[in-house]
Amino acid sequence: MTRSKRFSERTRSALIMLLLTGLLAASNWLWRWDLLLYDLQLGFISRPAAEDIIIVAVDEKSLEALGRWPWSREVHAKLVDRLTQAGAKAIILDILFAEPDRNDPESDNQLIQSIAASERVFMPVILEEHRQGGMLVESMPIPALSNVAAGLGHVHMDLDADGIARGVFLYEGLGQAYWPHLMLAVLSWLEPGEVGMRSAPTSRQAPNIHTINRHTHRLIPFYGPAGHYHRYSYSQVLEGDFLPNLFRDKIVVVGVTATGIGDALPTPVSGYGVPMPGVEINANILQSLRQDQAITPIAYLPHLLGSALIVVLPFVLYPYFPTRAAPLVSLILVVVFFLFTIALLRWAEFWFPPSAALLGLLLSYPLWSWRRLDQAVRYLNEQLERMQSEQRLLPVEQPPSDITTAMEFLARLMPLQGWVLYDVDSGKQMLQSGSALGPPLESLTKGRWQRSGAELWTEIQRPESAWQLGLVWPRNEVPVGHSMKLVDEFALQFSLEPEANQDGVLERVELRMQQMKETNARLQRFRHLISNAVGQMDDGLMVINGLGQVVMSNPRASFYLGHPSDQELLGEDAYHLLSVLEIQGAETWQEVFTKVLLHKEPVRFEAVRSPDTELFVQLKTLQEVDAEFPGLIVNLSYIGTLKRSERTRAKMLNFLSHDIRSPITSLLSLTQSKQLLDGNGKEMAEQIQPLARRSLKLADNFLRLARAEVVETASFTDTNFVEVAHNAADEVYVQAKAKQVKLLRQFNEDEIWLRGDLGLLERALVNLLENAIKFSPSESQVTMTLSIKHSRLICEIEDQGPGIPEHQLNDIFMPFMQADSNQIMRKKGVGLGLSFVKVVAEKHHGSVTADNIGKGGAVFTLNLPCEENPAT
Repeated sequence: MTRSKRFSERTRSALIMLLLTGLLAASNWLWRWDLLLYDLQLGFISRPAAEDIIIVAVDEKSLEALGRWPWSREVHAKLVDRLTQAGAKAIILDILFAEPDRNDPESDNQLIQSIAASERVFMPVILEEHRQGGMLVESMPIPALSNVAAGLGHVHMDLDADGIARGVFLYEGLGQAYWPHLMLAVLSWLEPGEVGMRSAPTSRQAPNIHTINRHTHRLIPFYGPAGHYHRYSYSQVLEGDFLPNLFRDKIVVVGVTATGIGDALPTPVSGYGVPMPGVEINANILQSLRQDQAITPIAYLPHLLGSALIVVLPFVLYPYFPTRAAPLVSLILVVVFFLFTIALLRWAEFWFPPSAALLGLLLSYPLWSWRRLDQAVRYLNEQLERMQSEQRLLPVEQPPSDITTAMEFLARLMPLQGWVLYDVDSGKQMLQSGSALGPPLESLTKGRWQRSGAELWTEIQRPESAWQLGLVWPRNEVPVGHSMKLVDEFALQFSLEPEANQDGVLERVELRMQQMKETNARLQRFRHLISNAVGQMDDGLMVINGLGQVVMSNPRASFYLGHPSDQELLGEDAYHLLSVLEIQGAETWQEVFTKVLLHKEPVRFEAVRSPDTELFVQLKTLQEVDAEFPGLIVNLSYIGTLKRSERTRAKMLNFLSHDIRSPITSLLSLTQSKQLLDGNGKEMAEQIQPLARRSLKLADNFLRLARAEVVETASFTDTNFVEVAHNAADEVYVQAKAKQVKLLRQFNEDEIWLRGDLGLLERALVNLLENAIKFSPSESQVTMTLSIKHSRLICEIEDQGPGIPEHQLNDIFMPFMQADSNQIMRKKGVGLGLSFVKVVAEKHHGSVTADNIGKGGAVFTLNLPCEENPAT
């Protein structure tokens, strides 16, 4: 595909996403997501609260101290006096006194006098409905309070469509926006030269106008969640329980925070917690006005253009990254853009609604993948004919003489009795071997086998003509399944289509030639890469096709097989090449090839090439890799050094074990003779004897563990595990009786067969039983259970001892584990006995686990593979 086509496809994808994102941004369909992301981003931003803004809260503590709400205005008068005396710069009473106190008129006078004397008290004006659907009215402080207050202002919050308070109008009123916000009124009084306020009209509008008029909307840059500002309880301040200079030159906001009586509202920084009280919202508004901080939404057109341009970026970057990295690129762009909008909000105080752009970035990869997939499918459809004509890894043309070698290999795997090859054009017999066959069947189909009794016939296409191939099998042994697939591949390897007539247009031929040239160049480079990589391997490697021929090898393989060059192996019969290796075990090479090619089972074993080249051989089928190329891969690993090390180690262990056992045995004999003596000698013998027996047991365990680690699985025989279990139980019977421990046997099967070493299995069970008896209290019982689950032998040995500490369950089978004197001495892994059990289980392709039981005690579970009774 040309560069211009790729660019055009990428441009179309970008335009599709650009139009979709522009439509979403222009229609504002994602406004809920924009508001949600705005709240999320604002929650990430926290700035310090102003130190000179203090909240005096009517909280639960104050209600408990001063009684139920509302309080007498005498109380508020005392608070004003207290704050005035403390030197507060401004006092904002966010409490409405719209009606006189008829129960205590004198309290109104006291509050009026306190506010008048203070000359720094500000009070709110509220626009409200006295009844549902009623007329809007202004609720102001009583006239006497309004006249003495330093300023009045509205405290109304603007709630968005989702009911969350994010912004405020600085001016609003009935008919005309003549009331400034209360915090703006305070700031105008504090800083008259720096804050310009819109002048309120001297006369009110006609009384029949009852609609709210607002202007100058601002998004509040909340400085933190609820409780971010310094807050003191109303009753605490009223009692004078504060530092002398706490309120000096401070702006004090007095309001209700108690639940149920305040005007708490949900805000972007509330999250899933409690709403923010109105008094604290006003504190945020005041600080933002003083610091001239406000969040400004991006204008409509820049937002539209910005969102559209952002979603084009992925289509510019995707071609420069691998396909598998495209989702990561998309995710990185989403994260970077989201962080950018947070930074823009935090430092530039601009709000860019990101939902449309984020959705476009998330959809860019699916759209890009879909377009690329469609593009690839169309390309593959166009190249289908060329792909079918590409050459295989085998030589392009197989001569008739190669069929003889291939048939010999096929006969080693299957009971093939004979075969014959005819030329279709001349009708003459070309080759024949084994039992005679009848004449070819009529109307044979190329690439399909037709059966006639025990004979199979097919027609093989050749460049010049065609062949007819017939195979004969023993009756009722005609191949099926994997065997038939191998026969199909045999015929396919010798089938070659005739060259197509090149009578098309010139441009089509030139295109085909160019495509073939490029494909061949890529194939040559790929082969060179594979050849170079395989040639550098330390292990020998051979790839064998379904005909038994070596199609790939490396120099190390030829060296191990005794050939000077790996080129000599190509095309040769793998069976004869590998026959120089003597398999260490009962299997033959014929059985190995049959197991790998027909049964698809990987095979691993050790082999020796005379005189002393020891190899580890691995064979595995290639069927799962390429269905059109059934065969196998052979890996040859040199293990001579390792085997010599193992033999040296075995000799060392035998020598070491003898050196440990000999003096201990002599010492034990000496102590037994000393028992005939009296006096100190007898006491010494009694002390030495258990130590000597313990040392001897340690040496025996060490020797058993070493022998178990080097045992060869080829020496395993069919073993009845039930008989092994009985023998192990009989061996520990005396020990159990001496400790008054009852030994129970619960065997669900009469016979359980497996391939294993009888001596190792019996000793493993003895170790588990001795361990259980050792840690069982007197007059308790040890239970051994045998069962079969899903072709697995399950042997459980359960005791009633103190159990195993939880932190030791994972390393209980580790050798040479030391006991901790500060913990319970329930160390079932101390010594080598249980390590021996683990090694034996792994040698038999099984496992052993330990666990505690609820009623006290421990249970050890031995899990081994079992098989059917060999006799059946």
